Amino acid sequence: MIGKALDYFLSTGNLKSRTGLDLMQDKGFCVIADKLNNMRFLSHFRSIHRGAYFAEMKTTTVRKLLPESWGFLCPVHTPDGGPCGLLNHITISCCPLTHEPFDSLKHDSLHDLCVLHGMISMSNYSYLADQDCYPVMIDGRHAGYV
Repeated sequence: MIGKALDYFLSTGNLKSRTGLDLMQDKGFCVIADKLNNMRFLSHFRSIHRGAYFAEMKTTTVRKLLPESWGFLCPVHTPDGGPCGLLNHITISCCPLTHEPFDSLKHDSLHDLCVLHGMISMSNYSYLADQDCYPVMIDGRHAGYV
């Protein structure tokens, strides 16, 4: 039973459920890779689909490419029609990682550069008792305040 449901899910991208699983959508979970040519086939492995649920919405906000995705999502490689802006592709310069080893040399030089431009290091934290400050994060680690 589970095997057939999983096979159906992976081949169509649609989810069959008696309960609905309390999800906003039940179709469009997988992007089916068609082999029109080799470049098109390879581009499917760099695609990001925001979901079929958003295709039914009247707003265009979800389809916009926001400034924080600059350099990560390709502003050109999106299809025309209904999925425009919902199906995006990772840029050629973007390399998805699950874990990046911590590079102390890179971290220390970036930390020194931030201190040079006015960041207050964590070692001088007592200085900040009376001031409104914003935290500075470097590679997900707390480095200081500005």
